[in-house]
Amino acid sequence: MQRGERSALRSCIEAVLMFVISFIFFNMDFFTIFFILPLLLYAINNGERKAILLIVLEVLLIIVTDSFMISDSLTTKLGFALLLIDLYIPLSLSAAGIVWLRTRGERRLLRRLLFVLLPAIILVVPAAAFILSDRALSSAVYTAYGNAFAAVLSPMLSLVAPGVDVSVFIDLILITVTSFLFPVLLCGICATCFIYESALHSRESDWEESVMRFSFPQDAIWGFIISWALVLILRFVSAPMLLEIAVMNAALVWTVFYAIQGFTVIFARIRRRHRTVKSMTVLIVLVIMSLLIPGINFIILLGVPLLGVLENFFDLKKIGVQDEDHS
Repeated sequence: MQRGERSALRSCIEAVLMFVISFIFFNMDFFTIFFILPLLLYAINNGERKAILLIVLEVLLIIVTDSFMISDSLTTKLGFALLLIDLYIPLSLSAAGIVWLRTRGERRLLRRLLFVLLPAIILVVPAAAFILSDRALSSAVYTAYGNAFAAVLSPMLSLVAPGVDVSVFIDLILITVTSFLFPVLLCGICATCFIYESALHSRESDWEESVMRFSFPQDAIWGFIISWALVLILRFVSAPMLLEIAVMNAALVWTVFYAIQGFTVIFARIRRRHRTVKSMTVLIVLVIMSLLIPGINFIILLGVPLLGVLENFFDLKKIGVQDEDHS
């Protein structure tokens, strides 16, 4: 077998392996938001065009399997609406992965992240319009998800607070889930793309230094300030629920942006004392601490974005360099 044939065979085997791992991730609750990662890693050795083709094929498989699971109700408006909601996250993440690969030459990370998040914003508009334009349909969707949440919460509440009406919590849960939709998507996208970029630049000696030096443009702080100011204003002014949810999503998205900058502050401080520490190691430690140590998660969720905001005004890294962007 010639070298070209061996290379093609190896690429095909890797494609099948990454495709299967991606589909397994998608069907695991905790890893669903990272299901695009194996397909991005495939691009490192095989090129972005082949990786994009795999992403498209993965999306088609997800659409087919999800449609097959609810094929009996797919002919109804409710069934189609529920399918749209189920497909929203995989479609958004897949589009984000493709945009990330296609914007590789964009050095301004803030703009690149906004581009990556744009498909999720675009996709939500027609889906929301389709559901909300029909009052009976929106009521049926609300009831379907309310029943699903009630089935999950009822056993837990019966132990903690017997006799409590679960329906009281349904509105709060639905508002909370929709208010955190874009920030959660952005967290998954950022983590996935950071792992991909770390693997892509693993052999470059200056990669860790570029992570250390990264910072957003100073003017970007106005997005954070204005969005949270609007959140506070809407606490005292009556406004449509959809507007409140949109503003909260925007504020939390900017918070995620500055959590990225806060992470670089932590990494820079650690790196100054331990030159062999990798940024990926610091990220993994922070994630494990926030998941497993009670109380620490609250400190990390508030402290890391706060460090990012303060870095905009003070040189917390104390490395003497303030590059505008090192993505």
